[in-house]
This record gives sequence, structure tokens and C-alpha cells, in this order.
Amino acid sequence: MKTKTMSAVRALNGAVSSKLNQIPRQLLKVFPRRLSLEESISNFFFSRYELVIASEENEKQISYKTRHKVYCEEMKFEQQNATALEKDKYDDRAINCYIKHRSSGECAGTIRLVLPTKAGLSLPLEEKCRDAFENGELLPSNLDPQSVCEISRLAIPREFRVRQMRTKILPADKLEKIKHKKSTSFNVEHFPYLSIALYLMATSVCQHLNVEHAYVLMEPKLARRMKAFGIHFNPVGEAINFNGKRMPYRLSSQVLLNDLAKPLKGFHKKIHSDLHTALQAISGGAQPIIHPIQHEQKPLRVAQAA
Repeated sequence: MKTKTMSAVRALNGAVSSKLNQIPRQLLKVFPRRLSLEESISNFFFSRYELVIASEENEKQISYKTRHKVYCEEMKFEQQNATALEKDKYDDRAINCYIKHRSSGECAGTIRLVLPTKAGLSLPLEEKCRDAFENGELLPSNLDPQSVCEISRLAIPREFRVRQMRTKILPADKLEKIKHKKSTSFNVEHFPYLSIALYLMATSVCQHLNVEHAYVLMEPKLARRMKAFGIHFNPVGEAINFNGKRMPYRLSSQVLLNDLAKPLKGFHKKIHSDLHTALQAISGGAQPIIHPIQHEQKPLRVAQAA
């Protein structure tokens, strides 16, 4: 009798423990955990988009077609051509990256990194505005060629430019709380997540390649806008007239990581993690050293967003 009683007690205890263990899961269904702003930004973006480093020719052509659409058809910066591809001599030594819209499969934006070579080929920025540099020591050609690159050809098609300005990344109630508390340094309601993601993607590639300084020729108003997000483009020369007012800037990936607005650090970490996995698989755990003129690097694969 005593044995039966003890068995019944143990069975009851086991049943009670099992029920108690289920309570946290049940509570999460009723009272889901509130995501931080960092988590909300990453969840919003990666549920809709994935990151691609163009390695195959068909992937590169997606970038070229997007650039033609933006630079030739929409902005009229370049002449349209029969191939509907916007490509120049620098693409032979460039890494093209783009963002793919999951539901439509369309390219939502692209950017490239032009790399110098041991053969002494200069960056496009230096060829266009060498005389605009205030200090000749800041010219890319005066630095270690393995430590510099140029970020250029950022292009976001009109429909996605409109989408990123109109889409709310947070529910209305949470957005109102953040606006009321003024707890972040930038406007969450109008958050250019595609532009930010492209720059952070380029920054991560710079990290992987041990590139210390990235040069950019861009509109001063865009550089000022990026400051709100902790992305500091430091001017290294005077403004020139090149498809409108442009200035040469330099960006340090390490400084960017330190200064990046706090809510974006998790976003960058996710982007960096995705790209890091792809690049590490190629390099066998070693940091890749790319000499584009030799065309010896192994193809980079798509970095799938989680």
C-alpha cells in the first residue's frame, strides 16, 4: 500500500512539474516578449530582404541592371544603352553587393567596392577629383593599396526608395512611445533602412578584407543625413560639380563601429554575421586577400538572411 502511495505521489509530482514547465511557453503566447528597437529593426529587415554578394555573372548583371535603371533611366546621370547595363572599367576589380526583396525577387538596392591593385591602378574618385583633395597625403594612392577601397554606385530603384520612406518598421503604438520619449538620435518613423543596410554591408566587406579606409564621392546632404545614424563620412577635399554637388569623403570601418547609433549595432551585427559566414567558408578561416587584377579569388556565395 505504501509503495502504491509513493508511486502515486511521484506521478503527481511529475505531472505538476510538467504543467509548471509549460507555463512560461503559454505565458509567452499570451504575453509575448517585447522586442527591443535593435531587434525590431533586424526582424523587420530580414523578414523582407536578403543580402547578396554578387559572384556569378548573372548576379553581377542584376547589379548592373539596377544601376542602369537608376543612373541612366531615372536620374539621367549616364546615357542609356542597348544592353540596359550600367558598367564601367572599375567593375573588373570591384565587389558588387545587392539587396534582394524576398517576396518579389527584385533588386531593392545595390552598392560596390572598388579595390586598388598592386599594379598601381587608382580609385575612380582620385581620377575624378584629385585636385579637390586638401591634403595630398590623404590621396588613396599615397596609402597602402591593400588598406583602401572606394564605395560607389549606391543605387536604389524609385519604387524601393518610396517604399523605405513610407513603410513603418514598428507598430504605431511603439513608434509613438519612442517619439514621445525621444530615446533615439534619429527619426525611426522615416528610416532609410535600405541605404543604411547597403552602407553597413559595404562596411562588413571592408572588415573582412582588412580594408582600413573607404573613400566615397557623395552629396554633402547625404553625408550630413548619415551622421544621425552614427555613420560619419569625413570630408577630405572640396566640393566639385559631378552630377550635382559632390565631395570626397573617407570612412573608417572601425570608427563607424564605435560611433554607430546604438539601435543600429544589432542590425550591423546581423549583417556582419551573415556575410562573415559566407566569406569564412571561402577563405577556409583565413582573412581573404584579394588582388582583383589577377582574378584568382574564389566566387562569393549568397549570404542568406535569417
